[in-house]
This record gives sequence, C-alpha cells and structure tokens, in this order.
Amino acid sequence: MGNALEQLKRETKDDAKLYNCIKELYEQGVPFEELKALIPDIRRTREQLHIKRMLENNNEVLLSMFSKEMSFLLDAKERQEEEQFKKLDQLIRQQQSFRKSASTAGPVKRLKRLFLPA
Repeated sequence: MGNALEQLKRETKDDAKLYNCIKELYEQGVPFEELKALIPDIRRTREQLHIKRMLENNNEVLLSMFSKEMSFLLDAKERQEEEQFKKLDQLIRQQQSFRKSASTAGPVKRLKRLFLPA
C-alpha cells in the first residue's frame, strides 16, 4: 500500500487536495490502476471548472463595465437633451419677447394711439 500511495503522490505532482481525495478512494478499496487512470480526468475537470469560473468572473466584470458605460452614455444623452430643451425654451421665450416688444412699440400701436385716443 505504501508504494502505491507514493506512486499516486508522484502522479498527483504534490497536488494536496487531489492526493487526499485519491488516497481516501484508495483506502475505500478503489483499485490503484483505476485511480491512476482517473487523475488526468480529475485534473482536466478541475481545470475546466477553473476556466469556467474565470469566464464567469470575466463576464461579470464585462457586464459591470458595460452597465457603467451605458449608464454614462444615457446620462450624457439626457444632459444633451436637457441642454437642447433649455435652448429651445430660451428661443421660444426670446421670440415671445420680440413679439411683445414689437407689438407695443410698432407702427400699428402708434397709429392706434393717434386715431383711437384712450
């Protein structure tokens, strides 16, 4: 048993978690050859899980960045629209002001004053 465990230890390349799992299975009676055959599969599965976790984390980071970028762009668009509405409002008020001053000081008003005394 000692020799088999030593070989398994070498096979797992000092990977403590993997070695402990395999040692436990060996002690439960799983044949050495089967365990030795499992090591590459276990490693591959663990690497795939690791890659999957990295991708998930990456996706979370990307989504967060995208969300912040979209939020910034929407805020910028809202500010731009607000600016345009302010300018439009200003133009309308200016136009009303011009009309008002034109109607009070225009020639029609002077003629009315001349012909229609108050």
